[in-house]
Amino acid sequence: MKVQNHEVVDEWHSLVNPQRSIPARIVQLTGITNEMVRDAPVFSDIADRFMTFMGDGIFVAHNVNFDYGFLSYEYERLERRFRFPKLCTCAGMRRRYPGHKSYGLGKLCAIYGIELEEHHRAPCDARAAARLLNLINRKRAEETPAPPVEVAA
Repeated sequence: MKVQNHEVVDEWHSLVNPQRSIPARIVQLTGITNEMVRDAPVFSDIADRFMTFMGDGIFVAHNVNFDYGFLSYEYERLERRFRFPKLCTCAGMRRRYPGHKSYGLGKLCAIYGIELEEHHRAPCDARAAARLLNLINRKRAEETPAPPVEVAA
């Protein structure tokens, strides 16, 4: 998801053929099967499109280092750099909305009424992270004091 001014302005996603069998626990968690990725492109085939989509953006995810690490590794295998500023919605929610017992994506979505129908699938989780980002940004804007107003007399 690409977010500007609290609105999703673009989205891009693709399944990727991992070129190996998907472990059973990952199939159970995500619902993504070997059959679903059999004809999907390999990472090298989508790497340029993803970089173009990222542009000069900030990489945002819930537990950002997890997703960022996967992408960094794949670009490194292609002898390319994946370097973007990053923002973690988990850390942002902990800071701006303290006091919850859990800051897992599913728990936060339940608390704040954010749809999460296909949890652990990229498009669904990205939409949810975008909604959390909007909550964080709105709270940050509320906490930022307005600049003093000068009055000419």
